[in-house]
Amino acid sequence: MPTPRKLTLLAATIGPVVLIALTLLAGTDVISVTAAVVLGAIATVFAVQMLAIATVRRVDGKALRIDTRVKRYEAELTTVKAATERLDRRLDEIVELLREHERKRDEDLQTILVSLGEDRLVSIPQRQEMAEVVNDLLPRLAAVEARTGQATPEGEA
Repeated sequence: MPTPRKLTLLAATIGPVVLIALTLLAGTDVISVTAAVVLGAIATVFAVQMLAIATVRRVDGKALRIDTRVKRYEAELTTVKAATERLDRRLDEIVELLREHERKRDEDLQTILVSLGEDRLVSIPQRQEMAEVVNDLLPRLAAVEARTGQATPEGEA
């Protein structure tokens, strides 16, 4: 189907030719002036009808293309919406896993700190016991060294 622009160009070139032909036919008395005017009016109405039909078909074609494009965009939007919902659910799962991991890490840290605190509490009495043992052994060691120190000079002579 020709475009409205081509139809307009065709009407612009054929219209004057038809008018000249009708004028010549009316001037040579082949047809009456009334018949020429009626034929000219009929040709004009026919040209306008053809132009209207071509315009309507063109607009209808554009409307169909727009409708197809809108349906395609709606389908893509539905796909994107479904993907977004899946991502949203997955992010919620990830956030929950991270919170659970954080809770577990906090519990582990608390356990470690409590264990360290218990070790310190246990180590304080052990340290005191060790200090007492060392304090008891120091005088004995000093006495043993004093005795060994006296025995060594005699053994050397």
